[in-house]
Amino acid sequence: MIYRVVNRIHYKTHDPVIMRELLFQVGDRYNPALVAETERNLRSLPFIRHAEAEPTVNKDGTVSVIVRTYDSWTLELVANYKRAGGSTSVKAGLSESNILGEGKVVSAVYSRDWGAESRSFNYQDLQFLRYKHLLYTMAARTAPGSQDFSLFLARPFYASLTPYALGGNLSYSAIPSTSAVTRRTAEAGISYGISLSPTTERTHRINFGLVVRRAQSSGPVADPERSAAILLSADWEDLDYLTARRIQKFTHDEDFNLGLGVSPALAWAPAVRSLGTTRTQFTPSITIHKGFTWGDQLLLLKSGYTSMYVNGGNGNRTLSFDAAYYLRGIRYQTLAVHTSSDIAWRLDPAAPLLLGEFNGLRGYGVGQFAGDRRFLLNIEDRVYVWDDLFRVMDVGMVFFSDSGYVWPDSKHVKLTDLRNSVGVGLRVAPSRSTGNDPVRIDLAHGLNGSQSRSTWMLSILGGQAF
Repeated sequence: MIYRVVNRIHYKTHDPVIMRELLFQVGDRYNPALVAETERNLRSLPFIRHAEAEPTVNKDGTVSVIVRTYDSWTLELVANYKRAGGSTSVKAGLSESNILGEGKVVSAVYSRDWGAESRSFNYQDLQFLRYKHLLYTMAARTAPGSQDFSLFLARPFYASLTPYALGGNLSYSAIPSTSAVTRRTAEAGISYGISLSPTTERTHRINFGLVVRRAQSSGPVADPERSAAILLSADWEDLDYLTARRIQKFTHDEDFNLGLGVSPALAWAPAVRSLGTTRTQFTPSITIHKGFTWGDQLLLLKSGYTSMYVNGGNGNRTLSFDAAYYLRGIRYQTLAVHTSSDIAWRLDPAAPLLLGEFNGLRGYGVGQFAGDRRFLLNIEDRVYVWDDLFRVMDVGMVFFSDSGYVWPDSKHVKLTDLRNSVGVGLRVAPSRSTGNDPVRIDLAHGLNGSQSRSTWMLSILGGQAF
């Protein structure tokens, strides 16, 4: 069998790697919230597909916690093919997310994304130099005429009781703006976060950051640019987790925080004459999320607002709302309903709101509709046909309907303006991988097509549509 062959070449995760992820140790007072949080943290690791932490009360009144983890297949052949809107994307390479059982991730991939070729290399270590929760990442990407390199080192907020977070990053890019001019950009940043009275029930965090950027173009006009931005953000979040299945994945556990979360942020780049910057820029934003559950039903709500102030002028304002509802009470099925709306003012003409194959409206071209008002409604009946087929994959299918439209602020919209599509899709997910994220193959029929284009469109993409 295929799974037996793969198991023989798989390096089992070493015990110290798991031990360093535990949020408790021998002699600590038993805290059930920390045990549950440890389970969630272990499930989020790229080399763990399932984790259990079972407490047992001993005769002497002490508590023993048995932690069991199940490795995922970590050596993967990257062979992705995507098709949407009549365009194709191909990726080929290798990825290993548990080098020699040490929990380190490395990948090398060749891509041809919609006609543009590139090569990328990525490395990640969640326990850099074997320190607990010290994250290090390195990434490099090259394409004809352009390069991108980045380094990142941080001790993040890895648990609800983490008192502080600290990080830094460096990046460099060289991207051609024309056939004769290349824009070279170097950036460095540091960040620090503190947690105010942390508990296992809620988190109140404040983050500070500083980013320095320098750019210059090749050619007769150097057009130098130097700037410094101060970043401020906060996170107020109640912790109320639900563990469920058959939402975004197939047979793996998924963790959803139903607690109220509010995350405001502000980026301030002041005008500094010595740096050559002549304008002051403010970029405020806020995100709010909340979840609800009753019986076999789950409702996830999210809203946000972003804006940009430049020298007193306010533009690129966007107000968004997103809601996703899931009904899992039907045997081997999940009924999923998603709706979103966006309202924007004074958008950059080069970056309008888009709607099409990539934005949830299947059966239409990539970014076919553009404007500054957007509405979308998706309905899916997800049918789970076979779990762990040949101990390798989960298989399902989907029947779906999409409706949506994008329009300018000046236009009065009627119900007949909506673009609609229906279709059927196949879902295939590797059952023993960490992600268990499906490949979705959708055949959609646009109900508002024209004679100049086909009303049937095939798309091959990764992950659920929502």
